Amino acid sequence: MAKKPTQRNLTMKFAGGLVKHLGLQMYSGAVPAIAELVANAWDAEAANVRITIPLDQSLEVNSVIEVTDDGQGMSFGDCDNKYLVLGRNRRAEEGDYSSGPKKRPLMAHKGIGKLAGFGIADRITVETVSDGRLTRFALDYQAIERAGKFGSDYHPPVEADETTKEKHRTTIRLTQLKLKRSVPREQFVRSLLSRFAVYSNDFRVWVNDAPLEKKEGVYQFRFPAKKGQWQEDDIPGFGHIKWWIGFTKDTIPHEDVRGISVLARGKLVQTPWFFGLSGGVYGQHGLQYMTGEVQAEGLDEDVDLVATDRASVLWEDTKAKALVDWGQAKVKELLAEWAGMRAKTRMDRVKKGTRYWDRIQRFPVRERRELTAAIEKLANIPTIEDDRLDELVDFLVKAYENETFMTLIRQLNAASPEAQVEVLGLLKEWDVLEAIATAQVVRGRLEVIGKFEQMVEAKVPEKPDMHELLREHPWLIDLAWNMVEHERSLDKVLAGHFKVKPQKLPGGRKRLDFFCLADAGRAVVVEVKRPGESASKKELRQLQDYVHYLRDRERQQTDPQQPRRNVTGYLVCGEIATEAGTLADEMAPHGVFVRTWRGLLDTARNGHREFFRVAKTRAPAEDPRIKALEVGDDSAGETDADDN
Repeated sequence: MAKKPTQRNLTMKFAGGLVKHLGLQMYSGAVPAIAELVANAWDAEAANVRITIPLDQSLEVNSVIEVTDDGQGMSFGDCDNKYLVLGRNRRAEEGDYSSGPKKRPLMAHKGIGKLAGFGIADRITVETVSDGRLTRFALDYQAIERAGKFGSDYHPPVEADETTKEKHRTTIRLTQLKLKRSVPREQFVRSLLSRFAVYSNDFRVWVNDAPLEKKEGVYQFRFPAKKGQWQEDDIPGFGHIKWWIGFTKDTIPHEDVRGISVLARGKLVQTPWFFGLSGGVYGQHGLQYMTGEVQAEGLDEDVDLVATDRASVLWEDTKAKALVDWGQAKVKELLAEWAGMRAKTRMDRVKKGTRYWDRIQRFPVRERRELTAAIEKLANIPTIEDDRLDELVDFLVKAYENETFMTLIRQLNAASPEAQVEVLGLLKEWDVLEAIATAQVVRGRLEVIGKFEQMVEAKVPEKPDMHELLREHPWLIDLAWNMVEHERSLDKVLAGHFKVKPQKLPGGRKRLDFFCLADAGRAVVVEVKRPGESASKKELRQLQDYVHYLRDRERQQTDPQQPRRNVTGYLVCGEIATEAGTLADEMAPHGVFVRTWRGLLDTARNGHREFFRVAKTRAPAEDPRIKALEVGDDSAGETDADDN
């Protein structure tokens, strides 16, 4: 039978307002507060730290956060003379290493970590076991604040002071939580992992019974190259450091991961940053791909250069400034290396893995050199994606394959400004060429529309035939969509958020039920149904959900260099189900439209017939090239007889 609590008292001595400034204001977040408790467990030579916390759910009045470690624990005297003494410099009193057999380098220094819990809770219960004795007491924020206001010592209530058969441990229980929002699991785990470099089999941290495992990401380029390897440098005026820096293939989606974390004694002392660089001539966009770590023990040795909140460093100090100078030089150096390596990788891909290079090799030497130089300039744009590069290369190759245009461009470049008659003649010829080229494009489109009608009449499957036709020729939906292109990244965003799985197609291919189109000012979600099938309310609602999600995503976009795009949705089907007609009418004013295959066909054909007529009028009627286009004109997409 447990003994009754003794009447011994515990005492906390402090100045008024100290707890508020060092607890509530400095650790106002779940991760900063709990990270201090993990650091205390490390210093106590714990092998395991178990965190129990409500994640991805609303926090209730009675919600509890609990952190338990199997470290050395504290005696009653330790609680009174060490734990409850604010500002106690443990390293000055006990040395730089823990007192047990593991001799760990101590993280504790300033003696204020025990207040971190008050950043997220009004009540902290400490329960600790050492040498067969259990001590439990509670710290109440309101009571501490009252005591400090009147200059009194604070005596936390002792709830237990008794013998026990339990092994050494310490449990910190946070109640009366002040967190108003739910704590996202992914963000919590990611942030807690980034705060320490000491995770190992000898020190494991568990979150709701799941072990934290610090795994290095996948990088397109890494310095040093081998995964898990560190580079070591000696910095004049600072000392020895270890570091690694990696660049991802695509931009890093989480801003809190971009940049270089600085750690000392295995603990984060500077959240990810770029040593004061903000981009500019050093590669502003390249910073979005960069992450890494620096271990700099010199920041927390003889002279403590770590800020009180343990999330930044006193970089103005002469010694710390030496590390900043090194960091800035290293970031600039690696950004330049990254840009060059990324460009070379792209150029190699264009040469070896795309269908354009063989076409380029067929050009004469002069054109081939011009084209290669142009492609290299595009490849040297660090942030250009592979799909976009392919599209631009295709455009360049097509332009060079039109020898008439290239000849005219060179004539214009060679003509002197004084030769007005010659220049005007060349410009007039340009207009004729442009009109002919436009008429050729429109005539080709009319032929596509003719094929489109045959497919509609045959009621071919929406995937892949009709699906691919609309994706590759978006002007079939809207004549103004000349510049919109398939944007696979939006496909992935929607599929990931709504957990949409692609369907298998013949030949092993896979296809989603929708696709996204976009240009600089708009984004469009297109859902496709077979020509003989109706659109139901369920499918309309689904499209509406896709559109609303992308609109919310655009609203969160704050980069002034990337203006928000207007998001709309189109459902293309055979017809609208009777019960869905009213809903379709209600959704149309809000940018969600239903189009039938027959409606698309009629609109596209009529619009392009008129476009074809106008294009022909921009060139002289007697021009033989225009006359050649008129041969068979009546059959170019003309199916009036079939329409009636």
